Amino acid sequence: MRGKNISVAAISTILLLGLIVYLAPSIPPSIPQVKASSRTISLVGTTGAYYYWNDTNPTITVTQGDTLTIDVSSSNSVPHRLLIDLDKDGYADTADCGTLDVCSSMVPPSTSVGPFTVNSNPGTYMYYCTIHPGSMLGSFVIQSQSPSTPDFTVNPSATSLTVDQGSPATAKITMASVNGFSGSVSLTAAVSPSGPQASFSPASISLSAGGSASSTLTVSTSSTGYYSTPVALGSYAVNVTASSGSLSHSTTVTLTVSSTTTPPSGNSNLPVLPIIGGIIGAIVVVGVVVYLIRRKP
Repeated sequence: MRGKNISVAAISTILLLGLIVYLAPSIPPSIPQVKASSRTISLVGTTGAYYYWNDTNPTITVTQGDTLTIDVSSSNSVPHRLLIDLDKDGYADTADCGTLDVCSSMVPPSTSVGPFTVNSNPGTYMYYCTIHPGSMLGSFVIQSQSPSTPDFTVNPSATSLTVDQGSPATAKITMASVNGFSGSVSLTAAVSPSGPQASFSPASISLSAGGSASSTLTVSTSSTGYYSTPVALGSYAVNVTASSGSLSHSTTVTLTVSSTTTPPSGNSNLPVLPIIGGIIGAIVVVGVVVYLIRRKP
């Protein structure tokens, strides 16, 4: 009797295991599937008033874990080189290419980068042309694999500004909620090289879940103080950082300060002092001649 009970138990166990194996494919997994995928992105250097990537310097949004291939080319014979600044130390540090940063070789001819896996932390990074960084730059956004991680994005209304010396430049900085993020976001800016002064209005904004809000970035190029000199002409990088707790995202706006002075019409190289001296000399000679004529008997 006891052996019969053991046989029944063994058969029941086998049937139960078979049922579990049969139903296993229909049981939903406890670990959510990631959104990582293989993608190919094309970036073409184009020309107009300035140089751009794909005419508009589009924001590139990827997911952590994605496998990317980036095709890089030039629409004409103008050389370009792509650098994705994943360590946030600027476009000039090309020594990080192939290790911390993702870089292409020089184009033309056309070239491809990758495939490579996006392993950097979620956040907003920048991509540049190392030859034309003032106008060929855009945001490279890495999203988290988990759809439940609250976050936000930062995007400027313009990535490059040109202003006359002594005048202010403005751009709108927009933050958008991602995955239900809500909270206060603080804005700061650092200008390199130093000179222009950056400020925000307001300097802190409140984001609601699924919403967006903006702040106005103002960069002053006027001199301060009676004896101070104006901001020097040239290009500046305004690095904007938005922070909320442990979350921090940055974006860069390029500022070009140009001259307001215009040369006077006509020949500005005439020797003014010799001309004035000649006129005075002529008047003296005429006066002497008149005096001598009048003294004649």
